[in-house]
Amino acid sequence: MYLLAALLAFLILSPLAQMLFPQSASIIVNFTFTITIVIGVWSLIDDRKWFLFGLGLAAFSLFLALLEFFYTSQFIYIASLLVLLFFLINSLVLAIKHVMFSGKIDANKIVGSVTIYLLIGIIWALLYGLVEVLIEGSFSGNLLNVGGSRFWDLIYFSFVTLTTLGYGDILPMNSYARTLAYMEAIAGQFYIAILVASLVGAHLSDRQAWKD
Repeated sequence: MYLLAALLAFLILSPLAQMLFPQSASIIVNFTFTITIVIGVWSLIDDRKWFLFGLGLAAFSLFLALLEFFYTSQFIYIASLLVLLFFLINSLVLAIKHVMFSGKIDANKIVGSVTIYLLIGIIWALLYGLVEVLIEGSFSGNLLNVGGSRFWDLIYFSFVTLTTLGYGDILPMNSYARTLAYMEAIAGQFYIAILVASLVGAHLSDRQAWKD
């Protein structure tokens, strides 16, 4: 639940902060992601190994954010994306284990399923960001070339693709970007069809068993 709250705050409040402070867009992205990492780690404090590992990631992410504040570098930006990507993938794995392979279906697991969906969208946005940095021009359309604003355009594109809305205002332009896009669309459909349906079915089965 804490991780879900942190992700929602990140997705809603960070773009507003970026609009108010456009010159510090990339710094805002790094710092808000670092806070998200800290909250995510704290929500899993019962797992000591993950807690210590997550604290290390949070500290490294904070160090990169401070470093980028003084030295603008593509290498630092890529390193920041990789740290965030690594943390979010680990969080996704832990969330899936918690939701699918432990205990009965309850409200916390339903919240967990929403968290997983948000994590998938953000992870793919980071992958798009890496492709765009490594191969400039991988995406075209209504993209802004100001600091971290492009990252938010890719967040938008990621969730539009995940939900298969496909507005077409941002387009993948090479095979790497297109492959990621259709893989995300497939992942989004499979997630809704399999995981959420399984959770709801198991929840209804538990209720029926309790009544009987």
